[in-house]
Amino acid sequence: MTLGEKIFKLRTERGLSQETFGDKLGVSRQSVSKWETDQSLPELEKIIALSEFFGVSTDYLLKDTLEEDERMHSDNSFRASRLHFEYKSKKIVKGLPLVHVNFGLGLYRAKGIFAFGNIAQGVLAIGFISAGVVSMGLLTAGIVLSLGTIAVALLVAMGNIAIGSIALGAITVGIFCLGALNIGEFSIGALSYGRQVAIGDEAHGRIALGFSRAYGEIYEEVSKSYKFDYPAIERIINENVSSYWFPFKSWIKGILRMM
Repeated sequence: MTLGEKIFKLRTERGLSQETFGDKLGVSRQSVSKWETDQSLPELEKIIALSEFFGVSTDYLLKDTLEEDERMHSDNSFRASRLHFEYKSKKIVKGLPLVHVNFGLGLYRAKGIFAFGNIAQGVLAIGFISAGVVSMGLLTAGIVLSLGTIAVALLVAMGNIAIGSIALGAITVGIFCLGALNIGEFSIGALSYGRQVAIGDEAHGRIALGFSRAYGEIYEEVSKSYKFDYPAIERIINENVSSYWFPFKSWIKGILRMM
C-alpha cells in the first residue's frame, strides 16, 4: 500500500472530504488529491502532522507495504481465513473512489460512487445495508430508487416493506401505493387505506372502491365483477381530489379505465 493509498484510507475512514481534511492540515484540496494519487509527496513536517492527526506512526505512513499486501492476496490460506475481498479504484470523484468493493464476514463498509459491500454507501449502492441515490439490498434507503426487503426512498421504493412517494410491495406506505396492505393517499391492493382514493378487496378512503367491502366518506362502491361506474367516479375524483395531486390523480383514473 502506497503512502497516498494510506492517506486516502485514513481520511475516508473518518468521513472527511478532501477540502475539510486539507483545511485541518493547512493545505489545499488539490494538494490532498495529489498526495492520495501519489502524484506528489507531503513535506516532512506534513508527514509528522499526518502521523499526529491520524494517531499512527510515521513508520506506518512511510513503510512501503505493497510487497506484503501482494503476498497476502496471493496466499489462499490467508484469504480463506479472512473471507474478505476489497477493491478500491484509484480514480477519485468528488473525494470518493469511483468504485469501492468491500465484502466479507463482518461489518465491512464500501463507500464510493459505485459501492458494493456488506454496508454500502454511494450513488449506486448494493449491499446487505445500503444507502444511495439508487440503493439495493436487504435494508435499503435511496433517493431515486430503493429495492430491498425493507426499502425506503424519497421517490420509488420496492420491497416486502416499502416506504416512498411511490411504494410497491407487500406492506406499503406512501403517496401512491400498490401491494397487499397499503396506507397512502392513493392505494391499490388487497387491504387499502387511501386518504384520497382506495381500491381493493377491502377499501377505506374518501373515495372507496371495493371488490368485497368499501367504506368511503364521499363515495363508496362495491363491484364483484371488478367493473365500477367509471364516469361517475371520474367526476367525483375531479371534484374532490385537489389538482396538486397530479400526476397521482391521473394515474388512478387511468387504472380505473383499464378495469
